[in-house]
Amino acid sequence: MSVAERERALLGVLDGLYRGLGEAAPRAGEDAAAVALYEAARAVGGAALAWRGRLGDEPAAPLAAIVEVFGAAAGLDPSGRLSLAVTTSLVGPRVLVSLRDAREEPGEVPLDDGGRAASSVASDAVVAAIRRCARAAEGLDGGEEGADGFAALARRLDLDGYGESFR
Repeated sequence: MSVAERERALLGVLDGLYRGLGEAAPRAGEDAAAVALYEAARAVGGAALAWRGRLGDEPAAPLAAIVEVFGAAAGLDPSGRLSLAVTTSLVGPRVLVSLRDAREEPGEVPLDDGGRAASSVASDAVVAAIRRCARAAEGLDGGEEGADGFAALARRLDLDGYGESFR
């Protein structure tokens, strides 16, 4: 895999998170969840836009597994609480591992300085999104109705080969 292919794959991960958050936000019935998801999407979207600027005009498809997990979460829990949990504990951490691994594990084709810098900026945006969603989740009545859905979504990612990251 070339450096350009690695970076395009990472952009697909970021775009998947951006799209997933953006599509979950208007479906969240709890105002705090909706606002947090919108703000998280905006932070990740800014990083994705900067990364897209690095790579030029060739589009990258959002990683479908991420978009599908957010869609399923929104369908299982209309309050938005499950989407917050997916961001903070399921998808967000895997995105961070993907970005870190690309930055720190050079493999056969290491990222250049610009790619490593873009990965760091994207990691900061994902951390900000996770923190924003975690703060919103703290303020909501925690119900247990999403626990089974969360476990099913985690199993789904594991079975798709995304147990620790999206690489």
